[in-house]
Amino acid sequence: MDKTMRMRRLFQKDGRTLIVAMDHVGYSDQPLPGLEEPIETVRKVVAGGADAVMTTYGTAVRCAAALDDRGLILTVQNQPPMIDVAVEIALRLGADGIKVLCYPWYEKDPESVAHAARLGAECAYWGMPYLVETIPGGFQAGSDMRTPEKLAGGARVGAEAGADFIKTFYPSEPQGMRVIASNCPVPVVVLGGEKTSSDRECLEIVHGAIQGGAAGVAMGRNIWGHPDPERITAAIAQILHGGATVEQALRELEKKFAYG
Repeated sequence: MDKTMRMRRLFQKDGRTLIVAMDHVGYSDQPLPGLEEPIETVRKVVAGGADAVMTTYGTAVRCAAALDDRGLILTVQNQPPMIDVAVEIALRLGADGIKVLCYPWYEKDPESVAHAARLGAECAYWGMPYLVETIPGGFQAGSDMRTPEKLAGGARVGAEAGADFIKTFYPSEPQGMRVIASNCPVPVVVLGGEKTSSDRECLEIVHGAIQGGAAGVAMGRNIWGHPDPERITAAIAQILHGGATVEQALRELEKKFAYG
C-alpha cells in the first residue's frame, strides 16, 4: 500500500513539517505542566499552525476531534509485544504515522536496531509512514555520541531500518546539521530537547536546523511548556513555512504578547 496520502498529512507542499511532541506523559514519573489537559493543548497548537501531533495511545484517543484534520503520529515502544500490534493499533486510531525510539551502538539494548527494522517492514507493508527517533548510544551517552558524524551515522541506520523520516538531535549549528542531512536519504526533523532558556534560543534552533537542511522539527517542552503554546507554534511555523528570520518571528511573537 502506498504511503503518499498519509505523508501528505504530515508534510506540507514545501516538504517541511512542524510536529508537536506530546508523548512525554507515556514515560514521565511526574505530572507535566502543559499536558494535564491535552485536548486544550492540542487545540492551541493546531490553531498556531502545527502540522501534526505526536503522542501515545491514551492521549491520541482523547484528542482525535481536537486535531481538526492535522496529522497524528502514534508513539509506540520499540520491542515485543508492542511492535507486533503497533500497525494494527495505529490503523484503528486513524493515525498517519508511527514513531519508535532506536538506539544505535547502545550495549544495553542490542536488539534496538533489529526491532526497528522489523517494524519498518510492517509499516511498509501497510503503507504506514514510519518515523524513527535515533539516539546513538542511548539517552545517557556522552558527547562522543552527539557529534554531527555520529548523529549522521545514527540517522542513516534508522533510514536503512525502513524509516520514512528521522528524528534526532540538532548538533548546535547549521554546518553540523548539513552533515546529518547529507548522509540521510530520508527527511530529518530535529527534536526539541530540554526547555530552552528563551524564545530566541528556541527559534534559533528552528532556523539553524532549517538552514542546515532539516525538514522540520518535532518539539515538545518548548511548545506545550510555553506560556502561550498557540503563539510559539505560530512563530515556529513562520520560520518553517514562511521563511521568516529569527528576528521577524520574535517580533511577531512579542507583538502578540504585548497586544494579545
